[in-house]
Amino acid sequence: MKRFLLSSLLIPLLIASCGGSETTEGENSDGTDTSNVDYSGMSEMPLKDHGLNMKIMLPNVESNVGSAIEPKVEHEDGDYLWHVKIGPKFHLIIEDFGKEKNKVANEKARLDDLSRIFVVEYIEDNENLIMYKRTLHEDQGGQTTYHCYGETTIDGYTYVLRSEEEGNFRPIIEDMVKTIKSAKPIGAS
Repeated sequence: MKRFLLSSLLIPLLIASCGGSETTEGENSDGTDTSNVDYSGMSEMPLKDHGLNMKIMLPNVESNVGSAIEPKVEHEDGDYLWHVKIGPKFHLIIEDFGKEKNKVANEKARLDDLSRIFVVEYIEDNENLIMYKRTLHEDQGGQTTYHCYGETTIDGYTYVLRSEEEGNFRPIIEDMVKTIKSAKPIGAS
């Protein structure tokens, strides 16, 4: 009797733990691999109050005196741009492209057109996300900058999440890449 009782308790547990899921764990809604992303030191921010059915992970940033710097979202009603800012350095731009697709491929083509001016080295190069280092050709001076450009689809609409054209320091861009990888519809796990 004890075996029967023990078996009846363990079998449902084993079945539940072996069951599959239709969504792939470690992938975002647009197929971006998120399984190796460490979101520690980041907090989720829903953008519903700013007109987007999107949530993103943002880095926790502290001021020089140790107090938290709260993220700000700047957006004008009817505009297609959202500016997510944390302090003076982190500035991520979200752009609504409607039903347009292949924005990352278009951006790579634009960067190829600038090859006479800049040397672009891709640090991360995926179908929906690029992170790159941009420098002027030798003997032209200038500073090395880092940039990111990612594309996600939410509710059938394409959104580009990108750094400013001026670029930034690598650690800040790496945080932006994590933010881009985290973008998903509100209500998605």
